[in-house]
Amino acid sequence: MRFRGGLVVLLGVSSVLVGCTNVAGDAIRVIEAPAERQENLFASIEHTLRASGYECHAAGEGHRYRCDKALRNLFIHQTRAVIEVFPDADVPDSYFVMATRWDEGLIPGELISSEYHSADVVVLCKALEDSSLGRCRVEAP
Repeated sequence: MRFRGGLVVLLGVSSVLVGCTNVAGDAIRVIEAPAERQENLFASIEHTLRASGYECHAAGEGHRYRCDKALRNLFIHQTRAVIEVFPDADVPDSYFVMATRWDEGLIPGELISSEYHSADVVVLCKALEDSSLGRCRVEAP
């Protein structure tokens, strides 16, 4: 009998330590940019996101970028914001911008909001429009 009680405690503790991962996404945006401004466009994207605390790197072939930053870094729970920019294969001179929030750790998903709105993407789009490098629009679902 004593073993079974210890087993229940062991299973309970291990289920708490396993943790969970939750992902929430913002609305997908599309950047429309003239071909002659694309080099400046990507330099501006990288500069703006780095100024907001993101670490950016090229991801794969062509103009594909992945940028991320820590929003919360506790021993029991971490939250990261990820912004990805990649070309629209069907529309020349257009790029998708996807922003997601990744929560990993011991806080149950029921306690984490499934809503996410990236203020950094809004800042990025405003910077591109102010510099006449591109225009953002929200992609219809």
